[in-house]
Amino acid sequence: MIDNDDDAAYRARVKENYSFSEWAGHTKRGDRDVRITDFNLAAEEISEWKLAEREDLPPSSRQRQIVRYVFNSGGKGRRLVATVFECNSVIEAHETLIDVVMTYMAPKLPRCGEKGLEIGDICFAGHGDVNVSVIFARFNILAEIQSVGSEPASIDSFARSVDEMVDSRYQGSKA
Repeated sequence: MIDNDDDAAYRARVKENYSFSEWAGHTKRGDRDVRITDFNLAAEEISEWKLAEREDLPPSSRQRQIVRYVFNSGGKGRRLVATVFECNSVIEAHETLIDVVMTYMAPKLPRCGEKGLEIGDICFAGHGDVNVSVIFARFNILAEIQSVGSEPASIDSFARSVDEMVDSRYQGSKA
């Protein structure tokens, strides 16, 4: 059994690996108090992918809601899972990102910008040549997107669409 001191030490190491102190609580727009509510993916706005399943998951104290979406692309064996966390604040989204990456086998993932994908306020991608997984936070929304089908699929355009949906909700709240 792992005790709380071990959990805290591991969490601190993960935060250090991901340079958490450099980006925690910050957004690219400089607005730290953004709180988008009742966010859902607009499946009809995601070209090429068709929504196959939607499941509400139990949120933790950091989140208001968590929804897992499963998308298919034709009969090509291409499948994506997108898990969207609507967090209580920007910093809670960033803490949730740490919660999620703590479950990964890789001790550190590259920033998305290093992989040619400029999305979110903070974003990390997998190590492969093709982006088949990504986790990013934009404001108080955290999205984890993974290609899980028998045929690996790049998640780049899908992830951009999700990021644009979140950003458009921000724009709408400023009108």
